[in-house]
Amino acid sequence: MTTAGTGSTPTALDLLFGTDEEAAKALANEILSPGGDQSLSRAMAHLSAATRHAAAQEAATTMAALLKVDLIGVLVRGWSEHRNIIGAARRTLAAPGSTELVSMSSHEVKLDQRPSVSVLVDGQQVATLQLGLSIVFDVNAVLLGISGGRLVAVRSGRCEITATLAVQGTDLLVRHSHLELPGLFALRRGFRLLPVDAYPAREDVPDELPAGEPTEGGYADTG
Repeated sequence: MTTAGTGSTPTALDLLFGTDEEAAKALANEILSPGGDQSLSRAMAHLSAATRHAAAQEAATTMAALLKVDLIGVLVRGWSEHRNIIGAARRTLAAPGSTELVSMSSHEVKLDQRPSVSVLVDGQQVATLQLGLSIVFDVNAVLLGISGGRLVAVRSGRCEITATLAVQGTDLLVRHSHLELPGLFALRRGFRLLPVDAYPAREDVPDELPAGEPTEGGYADTG
C-alpha cells in the first residue's frame, strides 16, 4: 500500500488502487463494461459514445475522491467509542498533566459506507452509481497512551486491514494489508477522543482527526 506523499496517512483509495489515476481508470472501465450492471448500461445506452466516455470519466473521478477515507481516522474514531478509552480520556482531561496507558486485546473496528454519484448530462440525471465501501480492521496487542483527553501515543499494536469495494451492489475489489501501528500516527498534540464541548473553551486547537475522516458511515468496535 502506498501513500500520497511524505507525512501523509494511508487511505482506502491507496489500499484498493494505489493511485488516483489507477482508481479513476478502473472505475471508468467498470462503468463502461458491457458485463457491468445492466440497468446502468440501459440508462446510458441512448448517449453517444463520446458522451458516455466523458460521463464515465467524470463519474469515476468523483467516485475515486469518495474513496479517500483516512484509515487512521477510521481507527481513531472506532477507538473513541470504546468505553475503556473514553474513561481514560475523561480522567486525564480532569487531571491535567496525567497520562494513562490503555491496553486492548484483539478487537475489530469496522466502517461501512454507501455513497452514490449522480450522472447528469445537459442538466438531466441519466444514472445513479452506488458505491459500497467496507473496511475491517483486525487489531492485536495495542497499547495506547492517553493524556489530556487525547490519544497521544501508540506504543504497540498490529493491524490487518480488509477493504472491499462494491459498485452497483457487486463486489469489484477486495484488498488486504498489514500495518504496524507504532510510528504510523503523526500525533502532534494528539487526537481528541471526546466531544469538542468536553474540552476547555480556551483551547483553540483545530480538529486533529486526519484529513479525509468520513463524516458519515457506520462504525462498529467489536471484541
